[in-house]
Amino acid sequence: MQIDIKGKINEKKLAFSNTLLPLYEAIVNSIQAIEEDSATSTGIIEVNIIRSTQKEIEFNETDSESLPEIVNFEIRDNGNGFNSENFDSFNYAHSTYKFAKGGKGIGRFTWLRAFKKAEIESRFRENDQWNLRKFNFEPTKGGIEKHSLEKVNTTQERYTIVKLNGLKEEYRKWCNNKAEDIALKIIEHGFVYFLNENCPRILLNDQGNQIVINDLFKLFTRGQVKSKKIKIRKNEFNLSLVKLYSKIHYCANTREVIFDKISIDIPEMDNFLYDKEGIPFSIAVYVEGDFLNNNVNDERTTIAFTKGEISFPDDTTQEELRQKITELIYSEFKDQIEKLSQTRYIKVQEFVSQHPRYKQLLKYKPNELKKIPSTLSEEKMEIELFKIQQSLELDVKKEAKTILKFIENEDDKEAFTEKHKEIYAKIIEVGNSKLSEYVIHRKLVLELFEKFLKTKAPEKAVHSLIFPLQTLSDEIGFEDHNLWMIDEKLSYHKYLASDKKFKKIKPLNSESNERPDLIVFNKPFAFSNDNKPYESIVIIEFKRPMRDDYSDEENPIQQVTRYAREIIDGDAKDKNEREFDFRQNTPIYTYIICDLTKKLKAYAKDGGYKLLPSGNGYFFFNDNYNMYVEILSFDKILKDSSERNRVLFEKLNLT
Repeated sequence: MQIDIKGKINEKKLAFSNTLLPLYEAIVNSIQAIEEDSATSTGIIEVNIIRSTQKEIEFNETDSESLPEIVNFEIRDNGNGFNSENFDSFNYAHSTYKFAKGGKGIGRFTWLRAFKKAEIESRFRENDQWNLRKFNFEPTKGGIEKHSLEKVNTTQERYTIVKLNGLKEEYRKWCNNKAEDIALKIIEHGFVYFLNENCPRILLNDQGNQIVINDLFKLFTRGQVKSKKIKIRKNEFNLSLVKLYSKIHYCANTREVIFDKISIDIPEMDNFLYDKEGIPFSIAVYVEGDFLNNNVNDERTTIAFTKGEISFPDDTTQEELRQKITELIYSEFKDQIEKLSQTRYIKVQEFVSQHPRYKQLLKYKPNELKKIPSTLSEEKMEIELFKIQQSLELDVKKEAKTILKFIENEDDKEAFTEKHKEIYAKIIEVGNSKLSEYVIHRKLVLELFEKFLKTKAPEKAVHSLIFPLQTLSDEIGFEDHNLWMIDEKLSYHKYLASDKKFKKIKPLNSESNERPDLIVFNKPFAFSNDNKPYESIVIIEFKRPMRDDYSDEENPIQQVTRYAREIIDGDAKDKNEREFDFRQNTPIYTYIICDLTKKLKAYAKDGGYKLLPSGNGYFFFNDNYNMYVEILSFDKILKDSSERNRVLFEKLNLT
């Protein structure tokens, strides 16, 4: 069976995030060649970065954007070279030649997914004879092009050079451009190799500058690498814990494949930890194991972890492996993590003290709170707390259902109380926290309302406090208005328009420019044989505190009467555009909210209004419009609202 190399290359696309994978594969090939046989004791690998010769605009010497883009890589090693056995292996897709070392036999195909071609030159000794082999690896049907093999007489050391030429345009912007970044990426990918004292010396050359990657590895790890083992059912994993980056690197056949963020389970790892000398560090974990080796894909870009429920003892999910690793990390660096955790938890507590609706989370969801990063803004922290709060409320609902089922089947009340008192207390506590915040909100609103009255605030300020101007009820939430100050039932309306002209109000087919402060359409009767869509209509008119300069045209009693006439005389329609008649069956309730100044009292008496028993308002029923009108003083609104909420304020010691 023959393999079409071009087809093999085209069958999969290399992800842009894996742009440097061809370089890693070439370096690993060099390491393995040196492991088989090296011209020097530890072996040497040189990686040359070849940049575009096109002149770039220079912005800043340290700015990676000022560097010409990378077009080629050249990898040179002094390993055993492309002898007959190695070259034959290269010629076969899925070769098993390096199977014992985790070789998949297709790593070289990644070269041509990111680069246009690879040029290989290898000087090696075989059968007591020096040989020089040259060939290209190109995206053609056969793959091997321009192959030559000649005997040479030389005393020079052996070498193999792999030139990855022509980084494709679409990958160039995804390629790390600074040599330091590339060096760190090489360390990440081949970390386990660098732990071996016999690791080849790897040199990275770029524009006359050289980085010894082995030295960089020692600089960053400072030799502080701990080896640990964990076991999940039948699967054993070897961990290398190093003070480097806050990641978990899953390695297959000694090479990094994928990674997880440790901060998923330990949010403190988003910050630096500090050692005894006060020097900041982070943690990286490199994980090895047969499970990873056996479940890595051919391209080494992903690992097929088990999904869902575990069925077999040799199965493992990524989540449980990560959690097992983070448990080990926590135990190893407990003091440093808990110090950061305490600082973060104090920040959460301070936020909760200002937002009492989340107070019960400190008791019922402490572990979830410990996962909130300390670097979040207040806005983002509230989002995280809201998510945890929703989770707690869902738990409480489930537990409440358990209680209800128990009540249905249990006659012994004493047994019920004893068995479910903790759940019952939790339900009450969670509900009380939300209620507490809402009660505090009401108290603050009434205090602000009282302040408005004392400072003669404008009518718009009073209006906006009770319901936002120029809005419809569909545009705001239940807790974004304070209609309860006038009447608790108003909060459960069907449709409300605030400061909108009649011709802009959907339920009315009117061309009038009259603009009531608030018009409320209440929900329909629960049991009704007719098609009247609204149980009642409410009109609310606000006047500026202490106002006494009304003209006859501005008489608020005449205003609300005009509004009623407009509703009745207009062609009113329901939400389905069906006409209906208000005149016979729909009551209109009107509230005029103002201060009872001298002129206003005169308007009320002239209109036949009667004084309320409390003496701080008037009422009247207009038979012609089926309209009940109340003139309520601001003082009455404040007093009645406070009285209705007194018991709630007292429970929270807000009186």
